[in-house]
Amino acid sequence: MRNRIRLTVINDNESGPGLLNSWGWSIHVSTDKWEALFDAGSEPGIIRYNSTKLGVSLSNISFAFLSHHHGDHSGGFPYIAAIKPGLRVYVPPGPVEYLSEMGLRPVVITKPVKIREDVWSTGPLRSWFIKEHSMIVEVSDDEVLVIVGCSHPGIDRIVDEAIRITGKKIHMVIGGFHGPPREALEKIAQKSEIICPAHCSGDYAKAFLKKSYPGKYCEVRTGSVIEIN
Repeated sequence: MRNRIRLTVINDNESGPGLLNSWGWSIHVSTDKWEALFDAGSEPGIIRYNSTKLGVSLSNISFAFLSHHHGDHSGGFPYIAAIKPGLRVYVPPGPVEYLSEMGLRPVVITKPVKIREDVWSTGPLRSWFIKEHSMIVEVSDDEVLVIVGCSHPGIDRIVDEAIRITGKKIHMVIGGFHGPPREALEKIAQKSEIICPAHCSGDYAKAFLKKSYPGKYCEVRTGSVIEIN
């Protein structure tokens, strides 16, 4: 059975008409069974304003997922804490006290784990001093969606880990790719059906994927809505 998924970009570096934006990343994920927020951008006001304008009620989310503890991904959580006190936020190891002090409930992930019947964390992958994890959502019996924050550990490494954990093919990968080299882009293009570079991916990555893999490339900006049926 196929999982119907709707992705709404609440904040990206690229602006959308009638919306606010800043350097940051936040995406709302909605399925038939649950809703969640992946990362929370850099500013509470942007998350509040854009979600309202886009018709997304963040009070309906069941959980949040924070890829890593950088302000351009965690800065909007004060708004989430105000409307969803006690919400579970799946986080990698790091300074989680700020989330607890807001009234949120951080759940520290230390290894690959299934957090719902159709959702996994890759577990924290290290890149220098940054620990970052990514979210995997089941699309069908043999495909998954991978949502990334900044891909500090390497976007190709994250994709490989998602395949290893689930044993499934990659239907889509979306998020910040962190200015990857051509070799990494070639690798993920061979393993992913749809590729949506956003946030910190960089102009080169977007231009290369658009030119070399036009059938796989997906443009993303603040306000983008992507449906997987």
